[in-house]
Parts: sequence; C-alpha cells; structure tokens
Amino acid sequence: MTAQGGLPEVIRLRLMILAALLAVQVSAILAAPMPARQLTGCLATVIALAVLQTLLFLRAARSSGWLRMGVLALQGLATYLPLVTGATWPGMGGFLAASVLLVVPGPAAWALFGAVVVSLFAAATALGLGLRSAGVTAVASLAIGLTMFGSYRLTDVLRQAHGRHVEQAQLAVVQERLRFARDLHDLLGYSLAAITLRAELARRLMSSDPASAGNHLRDVVAIAREAGADVRQVADGYRNISLAQEVASTAALLADADVAVHVEMNCGILPDKVDSALAMILRELITNVLRHSSARSCWITAEQTEEHVTLSVANDGVPQTAATHRDGGGLENLAFRLKAVGGTLSAMVRDNGWFHVLATITSGADAPVGVR
Repeated sequence: MTAQGGLPEVIRLRLMILAALLAVQVSAILAAPMPARQLTGCLATVIALAVLQTLLFLRAARSSGWLRMGVLALQGLATYLPLVTGATWPGMGGFLAASVLLVVPGPAAWALFGAVVVSLFAAATALGLGLRSAGVTAVASLAIGLTMFGSYRLTDVLRQAHGRHVEQAQLAVVQERLRFARDLHDLLGYSLAAITLRAELARRLMSSDPASAGNHLRDVVAIAREAGADVRQVADGYRNISLAQEVASTAALLADADVAVHVEMNCGILPDKVDSALAMILRELITNVLRHSSARSCWITAEQTEEHVTLSVANDGVPQTAATHRDGGGLENLAFRLKAVGGTLSAMVRDNGWFHVLATITSGADAPVGVR
C-alpha cells in the first residue's frame, strides 16, 4: 500500500470482496430450479442489492444518517420481496445483514443482524423448503454478512493505519528539520562568534603587533574549518564532542575577549550522551555571553554526584531586564536538548546583574562507552 495510493487500494479491496460474494450468490441462483421469469427477477434483485451495498461501502462514513437508513430500507425490501414469489437462494440475506451492522449503531445492530438470519430461516421453512434448505439459506446469509462486515472493518483498519503512517512520516520530517535547525544554531552560533571575535582582534593588532594578528587569523581559519566539519556532522545526524575539550576551548576564547574565566571541573568520565549534550550547552551559553553581555567575569562549574551531573555558567555584565527565555531561541533549544536526555534547564538574572544558567542531567541518562 503506497503513501499516495493507499486509500484507492482499500476501496479496490472492498469492491473485490463484494464482487466475489456477489458471484457466489449469482451461482446459487443459477443452480436453483426455478422458472425463467423468477430466475431473471432474482438475478435483478441480487444485482440491486450489490449496487446498494457498494454505495454503503464507498460512502458509509461520509453519508448522512437518513441516506444510510434509506439505503438499508431499500435493501430490506429487495431482500424480502423475492420471498413473496416463493424464491429463495443460499445467502440471500447476506448483504442486508452486513448493512445492518454497518448502519445501525450500538448493540441493536447485532440484535437486528440475528433477526435477519432467523427471519430468513423462518420464511424458507414457511415456504415448505424443509429444514435443511432453510438452514442453508440462513447459514449462508450469516456467513456472507459476517464476511462483508469483517472485510469493511479490516479495510477500514488498513486505511487508518495508512493515515497514521503518513502522519508519522510527516512528523519525522518536521522533527529532522527542527534537529537540523537546533544543531546549526548551537554549533555555528559559537563558531561564528569566535570567528568574529578573533577577526576583530586581528584587525586591531594588525598595525601594532602583526605577529599576534597573524596568530588570530590562523585561529580564524582553524575555527572556520571546524565549523565546516560541524555542518557535515549535523547533516549526517551525529556529533560527539567532549565537555572537557569544550571547557578548554571556551576558556581560551573568553580570555581573548578580556573576560576573566574561573573553571571548576569536578566530574569524571561522563556517559556519551550526557558529555555531548553538556558540551553543546556550554558552547551555546558562551556564545550568549559574547553576544548578549558586556561580561568581564565568567564562572564555569561542572560537578557530578551519584544522582546528577550539573553544569553552571554565570557571568556579569547583564542587565536585570535580560530575558531568561526566548521562543525559538538558544535557551529554548538548550532546554529541548536537555529534555531529550532527561535533564532540565533553569536561567535567572540575579540582583547584582549576574546571569546564571544551571543545567542538570541524571547521572544514569546513558551508559559510558567502555566504562562500568
């Protein structure tokens, strides 16, 4: 069942089952000993029943209640009318019985279904066909009715499953786009901030200290190459950066920006997902420090206990009116990233103008590779 052709295939399957059961009834009519006029009437009747059944199959869910009840009434008339002329055939009540289950709501549907089967048995017996022939007529109607109803419900389940499959595919596309956007924001935001800072330093030192300016320009090239590698990793859907390496890199970058850095690392080997998540969070937070504050001091603290791993970043130079949440921005991305590994994020501006962000992740969020 294809994504685009799923619904037509469901309809085609219903019609194939209907055609097969119609062929069974036509064969039963042709095999029954009856005059030519009566035979023609029975064939016309069963074809009319099949047409009405097709209408219900194709429009049962979309039609109004009055229309469905009207079709059911016509089917009832077409089913019992041949009995007036004394004509019967095995399964003659199957279409009507199936339509009762499709149209009538609640437990009453099964009561009417049984009434149809029993009434056909009683009518065939009253016509003097004998218990055996009457039983064949009733049992065949029961079997056809249940087969028709079961096929409708089965194909309806297939249609619903197809719809859920399409929704899941669309959701997967949306989630991948969001992942790509978050990763590009978190990775390239830091890299671009670092490139801007070092290029500005190189420009300032170009005349007074060409050697230092050249060193900064080499750093710009290295960071740009790293950013290119990061973009390729985002496109491939994997990253594995280290918190310890990121702390060293960000500390050097802050020092170049004349920000006094205080680092406390009190954690051992972290699980891969936790390590990578905290490294990405630190990268985004340092990007925010460089872009959105006039910081002169920054504290970076990472601690691990038996239950939690925490990363704390605090910096000065932030007005008390600074936003601690931006829809679709960096802090929201960080909160989403932490939630994916069972963590939480909190941010606040203290009275002294320091901006403090605390990321907390459960220690057992993932198992470290090669470590028990």
